Amino acid sequence: MIKDGIGGANTNANGLKFENKTDLATSIASFLSDKYILKPHIFKHKDKLVVKSKSLVYDVYRIRDNKLIGIITKQNQFYNILSEHYGVDNVNHKRWKPDEVFFNFENNTVFIVEKKWQSSTGSVDEKIFGFVNKRRLYQNNFNQLSKEPKPTVEFSALFNSDWWLNGGTDHNNEKSYQDYFDNLRIDGIKIFFDKYDYWWFGL
Repeated sequence: MIKDGIGGANTNANGLKFENKTDLATSIASFLSDKYILKPHIFKHKDKLVVKSKSLVYDVYRIRDNKLIGIITKQNQFYNILSEHYGVDNVNHKRWKPDEVFFNFENNTVFIVEKKWQSSTGSVDEKIFGFVNKRRLYQNNFNQLSKEPKPTVEFSALFNSDWWLNGGTDHNNEKSYQDYFDNLRIDGIKIFFDKYDYWWFGL
């Protein structure tokens, strides 16, 4: 994306900062440290991983009863957890790489977060309407399971408020995306700005 004749690199850099700042595992470890502890996940069969990935994976334990309640991961590690924990492989032709995933074993729900950092208008304006279809594609993987209840996939969008709500430095689109947000909600997409509502993950 170009801003003032430059931008691709700057946008990528700022987007990466936003992704790191909103890392789900780090956020939970920081803000919910009195309730949960995160431990590095150890794959039982490293030689049988579906996809090679350097993304970190964490087991989430509830402190009061030391119970494993879920797993946090991202990107291609989603497929390794899908295979190891659920015993199924990706059925879609493409491997989508979710920005954040929380597998909540207690409520049998898989929470997926897609992050969108922006500083100007562009193709991402149209891309966000594909979230509901992405949710369906992720759900396809769990629908393979033969026994009920099958996990439900919930999908959320995490936006940077300085652009999506406030219109950037020029404040020229303060309400431009209201229709976008309303339609995402109609499709059952949870919306976050800058930070998470942890209750949505069942935490």
